[in-house]
Amino acid sequence: MDALDAKEKERLKTLEAYEILDTPAEKDYDDLTVLAAHICASPIAYISLLANDRQWLKSKVGTEISETAVMNSFCQHALQQGCRLEVRDTLADSRFRRNPFVTNPPHIRFYASSPLISHSGHIVGTFCVMDTVPKQLSDEQRNALDVLARQAITHLELRLRQKQLESEKERLRKANADLDNFVHVITRDLEEPIMNIHSVVEWLQEDLAANDYSSLTENLGLIQDRAVDMRDLIAGLLQYAVIPVDAQPKTEVSVREMIRGIAKEHSHSPDMMLHIAPRLPVFGTEEGLLRQVFANLISNAFKYHQPGKGNVWVDMSEGADTYTFCVKDDGPGIPPQHHQKVFGLFERLLRDVGKTKGAGIGLAIVRKIVTDRGGRVWIQSEPGQKTTFFFTWPK
Repeated sequence: MDALDAKEKERLKTLEAYEILDTPAEKDYDDLTVLAAHICASPIAYISLLANDRQWLKSKVGTEISETAVMNSFCQHALQQGCRLEVRDTLADSRFRRNPFVTNPPHIRFYASSPLISHSGHIVGTFCVMDTVPKQLSDEQRNALDVLARQAITHLELRLRQKQLESEKERLRKANADLDNFVHVITRDLEEPIMNIHSVVEWLQEDLAANDYSSLTENLGLIQDRAVDMRDLIAGLLQYAVIPVDAQPKTEVSVREMIRGIAKEHSHSPDMMLHIAPRLPVFGTEEGLLRQVFANLISNAFKYHQPGKGNVWVDMSEGADTYTFCVKDDGPGIPPQHHQKVFGLFERLLRDVGKTKGAGIGLAIVRKIVTDRGGRVWIQSEPGQKTTFFFTWPK
């Protein structure tokens, strides 16, 4: 992609962020176009937004046209020029004399526009006035058109800011709900090992009072096991709570080499084979976060696989803006009714498989990282069949 293409892509991205295309008429914009037509003594005025292949009019006076192809728009030339454009006689200008809106009704002979420049410096459209006779604007009219263009972009920026605030409000609402749930599950899941330890201590006290030491080793082992459970829960909670999604630096990452590194951590499982697709990408991303996702999914596949030989596959498909990675195993499968539940904090639906213990936090971490990065994660599985975890990741 050359520099021009990259700049145009950023411009279109800026326009898309406003979420303004194809929205209904709004008085705030219509008042500006009426004022522009009056000040510039022009029968036609409109606020034009230039998308990839079309020009769309957010507000208009003196025309019923809502959109045109970019190739037929006057404003494409204003976009290329990057500043105010005034054409006093379209028939005397080689760029406009063959335009269908000049040669056919409404037979435009005069055109002037001021660019709509976003706060990031991208021209997303123009504020235009037109007439069917040749003429020129006065300095006062030109300045007024520039002021109205700045007012139009201010409305767009305020609209964007309002949407961002609403999104942030929703994020905070969800964070508060997650915090309430977090406190609930902490209370529930830490209570179990604490109560178990309390019960075992009572047994020990009873045995000691009776001078019966036959179960001492077993009961001390139970206390140790419950303490390990608590340690794992607390470690998982800390990991879940402090994932720094927003502040991670991007580095060039070979996903295939990353998976190979994770595989070495499971060298103690010789019956399990990890198959890595050769076409995994090399791209710039947050290595620590992506590694956490893969490490949890691969560890999950190893941990909950049925006893005996097994396989885990890592593969990828590529979209326009995202990669879709998958981690598949030939384990016991997951019933469809549990496909969403397994991503909940402390959910351990597979815990009885092979008597394997787990804190039930790994898949919750996966979902948290992936969704915070704007992606999604899902499962394809049936009981007794292979399980495949999919997740999307931005390029």
